[in-house]
Amino acid sequence: MNNAFTVASALASALLFHASSPNQRWLRRPWPARPSRIAAVVCIVAALVSAALGLPIATSLSVVTAASMAFLTACPFIGVLIERMRAR
Repeated sequence: MNNAFTVASALASALLFHASSPNQRWLRRPWPARPSRIAAVVCIVAALVSAALGLPIATSLSVVTAASMAFLTACPFIGVLIERMRAR
């Protein structure tokens, strides 16, 4: 359960960071930057704390970093898919 919360929090933080980006393609307009980025930082801290409770510090940091990087890498590609589906 702890690992699922860690990955879900990392995913939420990546989605919030991406939704506040001016170049995102998921929404018609980006979300307000300041509140979205504050919430994203809260989610990433929650993921780090959750991972640190069950894993060693170095391992938890690498798990959260790898999950965040994977989600942030996938977000633009998902945005292109969404844009193509809208065009149909």
